[in-house]
Amino acid sequence: MLWFVAWFGLAGVCSAGGYTSYPLTGELVASGITIVDIRTEPEWLETGVVAGSVLQTFYRKDRSYDLEGFIAELRRHVEPGQEFAILCRRGNRSARVSAMLTDRGFGSVINLSGGIQAARKNGVHLEPYAPRR
Repeated sequence: MLWFVAWFGLAGVCSAGGYTSYPLTGELVASGITIVDIRTEPEWLETGVVAGSVLQTFYRKDRSYDLEGFIAELRRHVEPGQEFAILCRRGNRSARVSAMLTDRGFGSVINLSGGIQAARKNGVHLEPYAPRR
């Protein structure tokens, strides 16, 4: 069954990584779920961001990361056991991060499949990113 899910990318089905995948839609945004956008600042500038999302880059320019530092910052925004969603450009980075987080005890992680690109196609409202000063 898992190969079928992986091959066809069925939304809402738990993956081998222990997380759930859904595309980002206006309905999901309206639900009030915490969305953690792990893209980079240039990506936020390029496309805009989901209003109210937590902007927390995961991967550095050299593709390295600090998982413990990321988790420490994430805990400022997400309560233990709280359902939240991870967003990137196409859903690849967010799937990897979702798997890492479920391996570290986060039980209610949603990978936003298709990322911001799918969200734009789904008509999700994005607001311009205001650079941090």
